[in-house]
Amino acid sequence: MEVNFTKNFLWGAATSAYQYEGGNFNTDWAQWEKENILDECGWACNHYETFRHDFDLAKKLNLNSLRISIEWARICPEREKINFGEIKHYKCVIKELRKRGLEPIVTLHHFTNPVWFSRSGGWLNKKNIDKFVEYALLMVRELNADVTWWIVFNEPMVFLYNGFIEGIWPPGIKSLKSANKALDNVLAAYKIIYNEIKNIYRKIHKNSMVSVAKHMVIFKPCERGVKWLNAVSAGLRDKLFNYYFLDKIIEDNCLDYVAINYYRQQFITFKGFLGAECEGGKHHMVRKNAMGWYVYPHGLYEIISEIKRYNLPIMITENGTAEEDQQYYIETLLEHMRALAMAVSEGADVRGYMYWSLLDNFEWDKGFSKRFGLIKVNYNDMKRTIRESGKIYSSICADNKICL
Repeated sequence: MEVNFTKNFLWGAATSAYQYEGGNFNTDWAQWEKENILDECGWACNHYETFRHDFDLAKKLNLNSLRISIEWARICPEREKINFGEIKHYKCVIKELRKRGLEPIVTLHHFTNPVWFSRSGGWLNKKNIDKFVEYALLMVRELNADVTWWIVFNEPMVFLYNGFIEGIWPPGIKSLKSANKALDNVLAAYKIIYNEIKNIYRKIHKNSMVSVAKHMVIFKPCERGVKWLNAVSAGLRDKLFNYYFLDKIIEDNCLDYVAINYYRQQFITFKGFLGAECEGGKHHMVRKNAMGWYVYPHGLYEIISEIKRYNLPIMITENGTAEEDQQYYIETLLEHMRALAMAVSEGADVRGYMYWSLLDNFEWDKGFSKRFGLIKVNYNDMKRTIRESGKIYSSICADNKICL
């Protein structure tokens, strides 16, 4: 069976300013790396300088879209300062995408915050909401002529869980109370920005599509232990981590499309109501990738099928894998493509698919060792080489169809 996609389907890849650009030394992440003796992002892929060349490669791969993000710390290096030179840079980035026929999908917050923001309480300080809103709306006003698709926050629950519960990301807090407080402030900021973006576009008689990139995981109960308790914990995780944020913004009519980041499944064992990920290993009989994640491509179909209940357009804004073996890049890509095609064949309103990632890049607390790119990067000389999986994805994008 052959599944054909609509002629305006967005085939693309995703990127992230901090993980790509290099030279973002004024962020809480750069500070965090030094304080915790982690691999430093430094100059990353040097994308800030080579973005035109990288966009040429994206076009060579037959992409017609690219997801990018803007580095807040570049735009607002100090609390009351705006760097108009950096605004000019990002306007140039968007123009260069358009010049190559690449539809921009623009993310306003991809995990990083300016140092001044973090030092003034970050997302725990309600007074800081206005500063993020000011920055976000400034960029929307500057870029609205060339941007339709917006993502206000990337993976807010991942950001909050790692930063405020696990404490392994900045600001390094381990407090459920703090996590809830930060969540309320992130939700408040999102709703203000959503409504203001709609007002801005209404005045210029143009359509806008606004969302949040929601990290989704297939939570399954571990087969060992007390199975019904494991199932309770898996169900609670699904409700809280996958759907709570979406439900809160949908109930206020603040979502134009559902943006999904999907990579893996987790096996959950009962340890308190929310449980914990079971690391029992081989008894799960499922392959792990280089990140230590259980690979489950069919889960993309399951997530899309569940998301259909919102009756909103769907965009896959991240999906991919990091591997040691090239063959697994290819197999995992093709399996995810079949899952996507199956969902579309059953009527899912999927508007686009963004592979993570266009290039190998800096992978947060994992450093440079984990490689997700369609294009391999040699960090010694910054040479780019298209992987075989990239060539296969390129063919799919060109054909605009997938065989089940």
